[in-house]
Amino acid sequence: MSFRSVKITILILSILFLSGFSGCRNNDGSLLGRPLKVGVVSWPGYAGGIVGNNGFKPNKDCIFWKNHKQTVEFVLLEDPAQRSQAFAKGEGGVDIVWSTVDYWANELPGFINNGVKARAIMQVDWSRGGDAIVADQSIKRIEDLKGKKISLVKYTPSHWLLEYHLENSSLSDHDQKEIIDNIVGKDATLDARQAFKDKQVDATVVWEPDVTLALDRPGSHKLVSTETANNLIADLMVAREDFIKEHPDVIKAFVQGWLDGTTEAVRNPDKVVQLLMENEQLYGDMKDPNKVKATLKTVKYADLADNTKMFGLDGRGALFDKLFSTAAAAWVRRGYITRPIPTDQAKDVTFLQEVYAVSPVPRPPEETLPAPPVVVQETTTKPVEILFDTASSTLTDDAKKAIDSNVALLAETNSNAYIRVSGNTDNKGSRATNIPLSKARAESVVAYIVEKYQFNRNRFIVEGNGPDKPVDTNDTEDGRKRNRRTDVAVIPVRQAD
Repeated sequence: MSFRSVKITILILSILFLSGFSGCRNNDGSLLGRPLKVGVVSWPGYAGGIVGNNGFKPNKDCIFWKNHKQTVEFVLLEDPAQRSQAFAKGEGGVDIVWSTVDYWANELPGFINNGVKARAIMQVDWSRGGDAIVADQSIKRIEDLKGKKISLVKYTPSHWLLEYHLENSSLSDHDQKEIIDNIVGKDATLDARQAFKDKQVDATVVWEPDVTLALDRPGSHKLVSTETANNLIADLMVAREDFIKEHPDVIKAFVQGWLDGTTEAVRNPDKVVQLLMENEQLYGDMKDPNKVKATLKTVKYADLADNTKMFGLDGRGALFDKLFSTAAAAWVRRGYITRPIPTDQAKDVTFLQEVYAVSPVPRPPEETLPAPPVVVQETTTKPVEILFDTASSTLTDDAKKAIDSNVALLAETNSNAYIRVSGNTDNKGSRATNIPLSKARAESVVAYIVEKYQFNRNRFIVEGNGPDKPVDTNDTEDGRKRNRRTDVAVIPVRQAD
C-alpha cells in the first residue's frame, strides 16, 4: 500500500470517527444526520407523510425539513416478508415501517422472539372502504363464502378483514376453519387481485388500489368493506425500541411532520394524486388522475383527534387496546402466534402525548346516521348468548358482560352501519307472551349499549322474533338453548339507501 493510500485511509477513518460523535448532524444537516428511512406499501392512506415529504425521495423542500429539520426517504416494500426483514435489520434497512393494529398483533410476537423490540408510535389513517372482500355474484353474504376459493396475502390486514367477518357471522367454528384452511395465499396484494380477475378464485381480499382494479372483473362486487367496518383497520407507523431510545428527537419530528403533512393533504387532494402517481407505479399505471382521486375517498387520514381516540391521549380508554387484543386472540385461536403481547408493550405514545399536551383536541364524534329504513339486508349475522332470568327482560351482570364482549366492539368497528338486535326464545310458553318478551330483551340490550358506549340510537333496529326463527328444530334442552339467543346483524348503510 502506498503512503498516499495510507493517508487517504486514515483521513476517511477520521471523518467517520468524528461524524459518529457529532450528534449525527454532519451529513445532511438533519437531526439524524441522514434521511430517516420509512417503509410503506402502495396505499392512499400514507398521504400525510408523502405530502409532508413532497414525495418519496429525501429533500429539503418539504414540511419535514422546513418545520422539523429532518429529511425523510420513503421506500416501497410490497412484499410483507421483505418489509419485515428490512425493518428487523436496523442498520441498512428501514427505521420506521407501516403496520396496522391487527397486523401488529400478529407480527410483534415474532419480532420479540427474534430479539427485535418495537412499538407503534402513531396512527396515520383509517381504512374507510380501502380494504374489501371483492366477490362474484354467487356470494351475497359472508356465510356464502363456505366452499369458495378466496385469494389474499396471509396475515395482513386483508386476512384480518376476512377473519373478523367470519368470527362475527353465523358460520360454525368448523366452517370458518375450513374457509381459512382453503385460502389461496399470495405474496402481494396485486397477485391476489389478479387471481380473482383471472377467475382462479371466487373472491379476493385486497386493499386499494387493487380493490378498484379487482372490480374490473365483470359481475364482481364488494361483499364487505371498511366503508362499513370503518373503525376496524387502522394504519400505524412502528419503530424499533433501540431507535426510539437513541433518537427521540427524530421520532418526535417525524410524528409532528406527518401530522402537519396530514393537514396539507386534506387541504390539497390534487397534490396527493400528483405525488402518488409520480412515486408509486400502481397509481401511475392507473393513468387517470380522477380514478386515483376516487381512491382517496376510501381512507381517512388520521389527525390528532383520531390519535386521541386510538391511543387514549385524553385519559379515556384506548381503541388500540381493544383492537389489538381482539386481533391477538384471533391469531392465537388460529395458531399463528402462541401468546399475545400485552398492549402496553406494543405502543409508545410519548411523542403523541407531547403534541397533545400543547394542543389538546377532542375525539372525533360518532357517525350520525338517519333512522334506518324498514326493509334492509344484512351482510352478516352473529348469534350471541345473552341469558336472562325466566320471564324477565332485565339484564343480569352476566348478560352485560356478554354484551361488552360480543356486541360493543362489533357496533364500534361498524360505526357506518345499522345494527339489528333480534331477540329469540325457545318454544316453551305461549307465542303471545314470547314475542313481546323477546323484543323487550332486545330493547334492553340496545338501551344498555347506547347508554354505556354513547352510540347513536338511530343506528339500532330492534326485533322480537319469539320462537318464530329457530336455528335448531330439535326439541331438546340443547336445541332450545341455541334458540334462546340474540342475533346481532350488521346492515351497511349503502345497502339500506
